Amino acid sequence: MSFYTKEGLYSAIHEYKGQLGYDTSDCGIDMIKCCEKIGITIEKVPFKTKGLRGMAVIGDTKEEDIILLNSNRNRIEQNFDCGHEVVHLGLHRDTGLRTFNCIDKIYAKQDEYVEWQANEGAAELFVPYTALLPLIKFKFHTFTSSAAIRQFKTEMSQLFSVSPKVIEFRFESLKYEIHQFLNGVSIENLEILSISQQQRANINVKSLKDMEYDFIAKESKVREKHSFINFDAVMF
Repeated sequence: MSFYTKEGLYSAIHEYKGQLGYDTSDCGIDMIKCCEKIGITIEKVPFKTKGLRGMAVIGDTKEEDIILLNSNRNRIEQNFDCGHEVVHLGLHRDTGLRTFNCIDKIYAKQDEYVEWQANEGAAELFVPYTALLPLIKFKFHTFTSSAAIRQFKTEMSQLFSVSPKVIEFRFESLKYEIHQFLNGVSIENLEILSISQQQRANINVKSLKDMEYDFIAKESKVREKHSFINFDAVMF
């Protein structure tokens, strides 16, 4: 199995994305249709296992690759889950594993590093940082409340055809890259570091998710203060 830094993983995803017929910054990808077009069998199954989102099975010379998706999840969620499994099929054929399970939380028998590659790789596949960061910079001056950040999150989920949770994940996983870009570093010169790499380098910056939570805390205090004032007015 290939071992990637975050930057190396992104490069591998960009190359694989090209093999699938897309440019690096393409968004709004219908991965389910893409898989059907290139000969990967897609089936939707009402999984009984709690938290199971999808499965990928590597075929042999006589069988096609197969991706099973949870029919209980909506189309947007299924599409991202499909991308997660596609990353497994594209990058993890040499792991010795034939079957991969996509579950909400990593369990003991899963390879945490392989699942990180699939999650982070799928996020870059659908929401490329080269497309997202300029949009964040353009709208950053409007982020003056939690509602404004939530609205942006909704707009981005619609643009990239992913759930708001995926956009929130990108806010967190790209926080250092966003910080650099907002402070004048060009896209081409960004230092691409994973969260663990940042921790080892003692890099600590806030994400847009952190900013949203900070606004929520401040707004809550303001509401509490006003409620006390109104209570005093009623009492006296």
